[in-house]
Amino acid sequence: MAQATPRPGAALDTADVDSEWDALATALNRWGVLHVAPGRVRRAGVPRTAGALFERLLNSPEPRRHQAAVLLLLTHPRLAAEAREVIDRLGGATRDQAMRRYVAAAAMQRMARTRIALSLGPQPLLPAAYVDELGLPPLEEEFGRVALLALAAEEEARYGYDAWGTYRALLDLFLSEIRRRGWGATCGNRPTERD
Repeated sequence: MAQATPRPGAALDTADVDSEWDALATALNRWGVLHVAPGRVRRAGVPRTAGALFERLLNSPEPRRHQAAVLLLLTHPRLAAEAREVIDRLGGATRDQAMRRYVAAAAMQRMARTRIALSLGPQPLLPAAYVDELGLPPLEEEFGRVALLALAAEEEARYGYDAWGTYRALLDLFLSEIRRRGWGATCGNRPTERD
């Protein structure tokens, strides 16, 4: 039986939170995103498709899960269509935040494209989605830096946190982690790209 996806803001007990984290971390590890570790590797309740994984990550109220979606996109940009399908089904504040994470990933990828290619090989560019909808500068300006700065300034004004610092730290984490052996290599019950 599939585990229910928690709704944003829904109260969960500690066991449910731990179980959900373990399931998502297990799935991320299977996609070769290794910066997170499950407390216990799960077999049941683990998203088996990229779409299901993006849905659970982006519907989560926890910022670290949204950040994991960014790293998944940076690692496997070919999954962009699945991420956008999920984002387009979301509504309200959840959709707004998910669009912002997607644009952040696309901007960071452009900012660090050469360094990413050195570790992961040549990667396709994430398509420039949601930029116009969010009123951001084009991703082509200064290799995505202008768009990420504008996005971060808007998020800081709206949500009251240092978004630029958060995105820079996330990119630094990603660039150091992709040097790890096995980063980006899928394993285990081979995930599928489509639902």
